[in-house]
Amino acid sequence: MMEKARMKIEDTITKWKRSNNGLIRIHIEGKESIQINSFIQQRAASTIKLLLAIEAFRQVDEGLLTLTSVIQRTEKNTVGGAGVLGALPQLTHIKVEELLTLMIIVSDNTATNELISLVGFEKINECARNIGLKKTVLNRYMMDETAVKQGVDNYTCASDVVECLREIYEGNFLKKSSREKIMRMLEMQQFQHKLPARIGSAFQAANKTGELQGAEHDSAILMRGNETYYAVVLIDGLSDNEQGRRLIADIGYLLSSNI
Repeated sequence: MMEKARMKIEDTITKWKRSNNGLIRIHIEGKESIQINSFIQQRAASTIKLLLAIEAFRQVDEGLLTLTSVIQRTEKNTVGGAGVLGALPQLTHIKVEELLTLMIIVSDNTATNELISLVGFEKINECARNIGLKKTVLNRYMMDETAVKQGVDNYTCASDVVECLREIYEGNFLKKSSREKIMRMLEMQQFQHKLPARIGSAFQAANKTGELQGAEHDSAILMRGNETYYAVVLIDGLSDNEQGRRLIADIGYLLSSNI
């Protein structure tokens, strides 16, 4: 059933590569699977925030963390890039659930850093192992340019990101109520310009993007009636990020119109 989509996606990628540079990793899972270099590790960008959300809610499920708890923001965790908290230093106290929401729906880097401090690097990486991720590791805070210059980064692969999406939508690692909370956040995603951009009204999308200089990613749970598809496209090595964004939107369109 997905063979037509596979052929059209592969043909589009072949044409794209004639005039663009980029390392493309794809894992699409539905009734069948489309995989292109899906187990090759690469920079995670903000797709790593899915794993952080899973571990945070595991701690909520076990009573180690409370969504309504109010934390005091720290200066060291306040950074730029995506999000709004970096521009709101006067907002000194914030609830854990608000941090999680901002991390997902606007990819807020300051909220993410506060959550990493709260949840812990070790626990996040332990969670990755516990849910069966093979190539995913959190090594640094968001926007830590010093770490990046030293060769320290966060990594994942397309198949690991699919596993995160699956765990959120239908897994048993978290309580159903926690999975539903993450799903609601993903459904409120503000960045709709990649995989969901042209999927049409028949599909509902719940997605999490990622981007760095030279990298464009998107990961989405696509729902149509009682059908569910997990779609992850990770592109690194881009000389022009805009071309990566356009390709991901094209892949979303080709998938949704050929399944």
